[in-house]
Amino acid sequence: MLYLCYSINDFFAREAGISLVGFFENNLDYEPEEVFFLDYGIHAINKQKLESIAAHYGRRITYLKAKSITAQMKREFPHLKAWRGTMAPNAKAFVDIIMPDYVHRLLFVDADTVVAGSVRELNHLDMGGAALGVVPAALKKEELAKKSVKLESGNKIYFNSGVLLYDLDNWRRENCHQMILDMLQKKINLDWPDQNLLNNAIPERIIKCLPLKFNYLTHYYHPKQELYMLHRCHVYSEQEIQEAIHHPAIIHYLGGWVMSRPWYEGCRSTHSEEYLRYKALSPWKDTPLFIHSTDTKPPTDFRGRLSYWQMKQYSKCHSYRLTRLTDLFCKKIFWIMNKYEHLKQKLRWSRTE
Repeated sequence: MLYLCYSINDFFAREAGISLVGFFENNLDYEPEEVFFLDYGIHAINKQKLESIAAHYGRRITYLKAKSITAQMKREFPHLKAWRGTMAPNAKAFVDIIMPDYVHRLLFVDADTVVAGSVRELNHLDMGGAALGVVPAALKKEELAKKSVKLESGNKIYFNSGVLLYDLDNWRRENCHQMILDMLQKKINLDWPDQNLLNNAIPERIIKCLPLKFNYLTHYYHPKQELYMLHRCHVYSEQEIQEAIHHPAIIHYLGGWVMSRPWYEGCRSTHSEEYLRYKALSPWKDTPLFIHSTDTKPPTDFRGRLSYWQMKQYSKCHSYRLTRLTDLFCKKIFWIMNKYEHLKQKLRWSRTE
């Protein structure tokens, strides 16, 4: 039986609730009576709204206290960073000691998603002894070597951790908890704390690759750029790519200076309407969209303006190759600026000596 779980603080309560509406609308055959929320400070009013969604579909919300576990891990391993002020994402690495014993298969979904299709396939998927199901990132093999964190596990894939399918029986049988602790002991770079930790700790032999439609996140690129990007990495089949683009099961609204996020005005995603559809069915239907910070307070410095222009090219420019050239150009400019700032600092030090 497949259980669903979100881990959030109050800031993402609305988005998680809208994602949950999409899940129930498209998965009326969901068997469990409950959905799990790991509570990292959800306010009472938003809890009531989440509970009203579950009740509307004949389910209930079960809140689990995971803060004490991630806080303990933070004390033991101070280099385990919070993500934007919360340890909520880090709970993904410790679900085996957070979830009730009766949960054997768990779908862990980030709040910045919309479940736009059925996940029934995951309920019946043969994991083949794997402990974790993931969607591989659209990266070429040579690009993995250039990631900010080396894959200590020796894995040949790198995955986004926004959608994870756990087989907790296999997770415990393989002692993945100890793998997590062993990797934390190595004190590797954890810029994306939960994602880099899982990618480095869990070996590929117990990872199951899921179809792209279950974590679809390239939707804010220009369509021609998107196709080129998904084809060039040779990770997905043509059928998999087309199914994800036209019939995604889980849309992940990730990144792009919030250009991909439809809860902001001016979102450039080709799949904004799914979010708006389920928002209209939610208790937050009358809440306004956020105003993009670059509209209310545009970047005033050269670095900020250049970064913003760079991000816009992904959705405006039809040529992936041309965008890559602009990326290289911007990186060179930033490198020169950093060298210049470093030189100025050295000159200031020499004058004070």
